[in-house]
Amino acid sequence: MRDISIAAQEQIVSNVIRPLFLVTLQFANESIAVWSGVGDFVWSGTTFKGVGTLGNISPIVETTETQAQGITLSLSGIPNQYLQDALNHVSTSGIAQVFLAFMDSSGNLIGDPIPAYIGELDAPEIDMSTETTTISIAVENKLSDLQRARGGRLTDADQRARHPNDGGLKFVSQIQDKFIQWGNS
Repeated sequence: MRDISIAAQEQIVSNVIRPLFLVTLQFANESIAVWSGVGDFVWSGTTFKGVGTLGNISPIVETTETQAQGITLSLSGIPNQYLQDALNHVSTSGIAQVFLAFMDSSGNLIGDPIPAYIGELDAPEIDMSTETTTISIAVENKLSDLQRARGGRLTDADQRARHPNDGGLKFVSQIQDKFIQWGNS
């Protein structure tokens, strides 16, 4: 069970719920902070820019099994003349953090935001129409890295390409033709 403040728990079961999402995208050169509302929202010293209905987060799925569940973050309505600038900010070497929070009727934060998802950014997808563009970025859980095939082979040449002075695999190619007698025969 996640650590949810009592104030946030009360908000979840109340008649009127005012949820919001806070998203940070941390790239090598910069960080971008956006939220699901309109205008600026400040939390923990960071100003989040509002994307309103132009931003979208796919459902965040949790299971009891050890599975890599990803999400997709999308931003639509980008004028085509700003596409190149938007693409310059997108890279696949970053971390995304998604927080769920609640606000009261005055727009004040209730309790602390709840970490809903943290993952690594994947390659963006671009959907262009005649006037605007939508950019979607897949965010992968660290578990998905376990499912990737690892490059390389158990050969002397491959080992020396990575570590030139390592001769530990020097005799591997000879093993397949080697006859080894076990026991007394």
